[in-house]
Amino acid sequence: MSLLSRIRKFLRDVWAELKKVVWPDREETVTYTTVVLVTVAIVAVVIWLADTAFGGGIRLIIAR
Repeated sequence: MSLLSRIRKFLRDVWAELKKVVWPDREETVTYTTVVLVTVAIVAVVIWLADTAFGGGIRLIIAR
């Protein structure tokens, strides 16, 4: 098989697989995006609080 025919076969296979994909509708996309953004915000706040607490603890230890 030549390189060109392998590339064509690959692209045909990719196109066939893309036809099988069940794409989310607009409502699902908005819902999933909202869930991701809220989760990221919550994790960011938790990390910020932990960083602040550990930083304060380190400052107390160093100040002694």
